[in-house]
Amino acid sequence: MNLISAMILTAASSQAGNALDIETNDFLRETITNAVPIERPPATFPRMAAERGQEGWVQLSYVVNEKGEVESAVVEKSSGITSFEKAALKAVKKWQFEPAVQNGKPIKQCKSQVQMDFKLHNAQKGVSRRFLSRYKSLVAKIESNDLEGVPEKIEELREMNLGNFTEDSYFWAVISRYHLKTGNELEELNALENLVRRGKNYLQDDMYSASVARATLLNLKHNKLKNAMRTFDTLTEIKGAEDITKKIAPYIDQVHAFIDDDSKQIWVKGEISEQALWHHELVRSAFTITNIEGDLTSLEVRCLNQFSVYDVQPGLQWNIPAGWRGCQVYVHGSEGASFNLVETALAKKKA
Repeated sequence: MNLISAMILTAASSQAGNALDIETNDFLRETITNAVPIERPPATFPRMAAERGQEGWVQLSYVVNEKGEVESAVVEKSSGITSFEKAALKAVKKWQFEPAVQNGKPIKQCKSQVQMDFKLHNAQKGVSRRFLSRYKSLVAKIESNDLEGVPEKIEELREMNLGNFTEDSYFWAVISRYHLKTGNELEELNALENLVRRGKNYLQDDMYSASVARATLLNLKHNKLKNAMRTFDTLTEIKGAEDITKKIAPYIDQVHAFIDDDSKQIWVKGEISEQALWHHELVRSAFTITNIEGDLTSLEVRCLNQFSVYDVQPGLQWNIPAGWRGCQVYVHGSEGASFNLVETALAKKKA
């Protein structure tokens, strides 16, 4: 398949629906002072995880309220160890800030994608013999297209209490390979992004660069354009990946042109995870939710300098003022609920 045809850059042209007008001029004249950390105690390393020699990471998003307290903290991604997720959430909820200020008044401010690493100083650098044996057996099974029983074997590998970051990286590599074989691109992409986050120092160079390149292409194909640009930036920094970087670079250039073309819409498939959450980083300043199947309970717009919560109203367009920077959409609902988020051109103000 031609690479361009694999990228959904020209598909879908239905109308976005009714517009919600938002005044922007007054906001753009206002001055905002960012929240300043006062106290950020580190997370406590879970005792049982330390005894098992486990390492891991947790990526969170949170909001600093008008009192300088943390609220609405959520786990966006993690290495999959629940004790680390609980420890990270517990720690971040204790953080204190001088609140952000707008025109002399305290306001809420989002602090997106903070990552906590749980790393042991004396951790084993390689993989255990037990892990290696099961890993090789699982890879051989997948590569021979003998996929029956693979999900159960993946769970067995997970339940071995994965140790250090090396085992974690190879674990996500085998999951991504399985989903590649089954054609589940979104699950493959999720595994690859977990791998990309930590795999650089723990995987073989060619394996890591191939994973980053694949993640970039899948992000492009599924219109996760902000993620695509981020993984491409990672690819450009990898020594020995110059050839694949040159091949992908023209498509990244086309992405920038596509984003700037107001006649095009950007369709992104959304599905609520087992954490009752889905999130997407915007490249445009307007979007709508459509084709809802299942229960969606609320929608949050989290920007670096703004936090707003809405009911989910299909066909309604949300227009984000130009002064709201670095915006992401968080949709809450029942696990498995699906929908489309459509990034559109900003609706023009009525005269």
